[in-house]
Amino acid sequence: MDRYHKTREAVLELNEKTNALLLEAEAIVATSGSTIEQWKLSCANIHQNLVEHIMRIAVVGAIKSGKSTLVNTLLKDDYLKRGAGVVTSIVTRIRRGERLKARLYFKSWDEINADIDQALVLFPSGQWQTGAIRFDIRRIKDRSDLAQALDTLDGELKIAKDSLNANSVLLSSYLKGYDQVQGFVEAESTIREFQADDFADHKKFVGDDALAVYLKDIQLDITNDTLETNIEMADCQGSDSPNPLHMAMIQDYLLKANLIVYVISSRTGLRQADIRFLSIIKQMGIAGNILFVCNCDFNEHESLNDLEQLVEKIKEELSMVTSDPQVFVLSALYHLFEIQRMNLSPRDQNRLEQWGQLSDLAAASDTDILRLKNELEKKLTRERSSLLLQNQIERLNMVNRGILNWIRLNRDILQRDTDDAKIFADRIQNHQGSMMQVETIIGGTLDGSIQKISTEFKREIDRFFDRHSGQVLQNIVGFIRNYHVDLDRYREHVISVGFNQALYLVFQEFKQAVDTYMAQKINPEIIGFIGRLEVRLKDYFSSVVDPFEAMVRDAVQQYEKALVHFELEQISGQCVLDTIPDIESIKDAIGLQLPAAVTTMRYSAHIKTDAVMRLGFFTLLGMFRKVLKKQSGAKGQEQMNALKGGIYRMKQETVRSVYEHFKDYRENIKFQYMLRLVDATKVRLYEGLTEHFRVYVSDLKEVIASMGIERNDKKQTDEALDAIEKTVHSSVSQIDVLRHDIGKMRGEDISGNLQAIASARE
Repeated sequence: MDRYHKTREAVLELNEKTNALLLEAEAIVATSGSTIEQWKLSCANIHQNLVEHIMRIAVVGAIKSGKSTLVNTLLKDDYLKRGAGVVTSIVTRIRRGERLKARLYFKSWDEINADIDQALVLFPSGQWQTGAIRFDIRRIKDRSDLAQALDTLDGELKIAKDSLNANSVLLSSYLKGYDQVQGFVEAESTIREFQADDFADHKKFVGDDALAVYLKDIQLDITNDTLETNIEMADCQGSDSPNPLHMAMIQDYLLKANLIVYVISSRTGLRQADIRFLSIIKQMGIAGNILFVCNCDFNEHESLNDLEQLVEKIKEELSMVTSDPQVFVLSALYHLFEIQRMNLSPRDQNRLEQWGQLSDLAAASDTDILRLKNELEKKLTRERSSLLLQNQIERLNMVNRGILNWIRLNRDILQRDTDDAKIFADRIQNHQGSMMQVETIIGGTLDGSIQKISTEFKREIDRFFDRHSGQVLQNIVGFIRNYHVDLDRYREHVISVGFNQALYLVFQEFKQAVDTYMAQKINPEIIGFIGRLEVRLKDYFSSVVDPFEAMVRDAVQQYEKALVHFELEQISGQCVLDTIPDIESIKDAIGLQLPAAVTTMRYSAHIKTDAVMRLGFFTLLGMFRKVLKKQSGAKGQEQMNALKGGIYRMKQETVRSVYEHFKDYRENIKFQYMLRLVDATKVRLYEGLTEHFRVYVSDLKEVIASMGIERNDKKQTDEALDAIEKTVHSSVSQIDVLRHDIGKMRGEDISGNLQAIASARE
């Protein structure tokens, strides 16, 4: 266990100790006042923040770059399916658990049927539709009719721009996987687990589109110590997958990730697809936290010098996308085989022995995999998680200082007679009232502040998504209207397979292009825009916090002076204010996420299929039939004119549906995400400022009410308070030590400490 996790465990233990003291304090004075309840709630929040705080690593890269192999290597076992081709069909998350298991999150029947309805937009339904209002995959007739319809479609209807059409793949995948999956799916979303000997069964769901299409999410729990309990690693689909849905799924995970590991194959080097994806990452505003792994195949390189030349070229190309890229050169398969040496097949044993003889390549790979593990640990635990530790230790210090103040007030009151105690309590509570007035002022001013920033954000979001002035919708609509359909490609199809099927073929190619444009251009632009708003939100509250901090410090100092006047010793320790909002931790705390990237591709749900088919295409077909009767020799041109008119109507309907869809999407972004984040940030800032008052504010009424207890009982109470005080002083001393450790952890540089990591590895 590294220093961060040892410190984290120490903070958790100290927090439990503090919570136990609060329970003792309640029992001693037979009270459960609001102050102690608030401190108990603080302890619960500290525990939750430390236990539920997850650091996420996204492993991304092109198809066949070795992502799954690298993850298996880092985790020291074959947990993920690996192999050539498009294997990973869904983001697979891995965490540490108590036992080995795979948790598969299945879609509900309604979600599955909704997906299919999306894919059936403009399907040549007149040839197969059963008469039911809506397709339901659970009905045998619906499945058989759709399967027959898919079989009768012209072969090219399943191709779009030289790759498998995403909608055709989705429809056929649902049908193909139904028999295997139907026992797992229910009316509501369900979770199924594969444990022990069945654990490996999850791999077929990840690698097979016919099964993966039924999943929403998958999480593997592993038991070895390669992952700490607060680390999650995710194996993502190939960034150059022909399915734009895969790109959207990757984008959704990247938004949650704290670190990106980008894998580049040494067989191909940096390709155009890599540059395009890295540009997307940069546009999303998350390129600052990325590590690159050049996954080398020893068989492809004659010497270390040959490999180094390739790496220099990769670095040079990467520098055009991100400044000073960190590149680690290693063979993931070589290290995985090393780990599995005793269980390898004879063929893989021979490969490992051959690679071992390439001593310079093997040594370089050994060095860089240690460097990579070192950098992962540094990035995750020292640069990010240590900030969380610092915040929580300060909150814990607040609670302990509050307990000390509560003890000294209770002890002083218990030593007075009833009348004197009441006078003393009234004076103390007068000073506490002054602090409460400051608290009220802060709350009111912050409420006014969020009204201002909320109004600005609403205006900017409306402008960003405005159909006339906003660049996003202008770009989408411009792409749709300017999309060129090569009509000559479809001339034969109109005659051979019919107008409806030809139109469906055009629509599938068109929708594939629009979805890809959404994933590669629009989603990154939206994400980047929201990211900029979040930065402004943090900067805004950071700029207004200074006068509030001054008010808090002044109120605390005045109260401390009053206590000295009452001959009560001051609480030792500085009033440390840590009020700068951390947007990511706020989002984690309230479970706030941007609408899924795939949401932008749901525009086709708004396309009025019947209106298009009946009002547009059927009218054109009627005209077409009349022309055929009169001019059989000109039928090819008339058919193409009809198709051209159909495409125009199809584009019109798509533009209308995009406007309708993004109107809903804009309101969701505005009210369900950004304004909720503004309000949550205000609440966090308010709590950060005013929790200092909790140290000093105690409800003394119940203490006064207990003044009638016997002298012996007062003595016992005083002794019990004294015992708690000693324990709290011990805790405060521990907090000072932990503060020092966390500060050192955040400042130290361990990048060259390969020897320590090598020892830990062994």
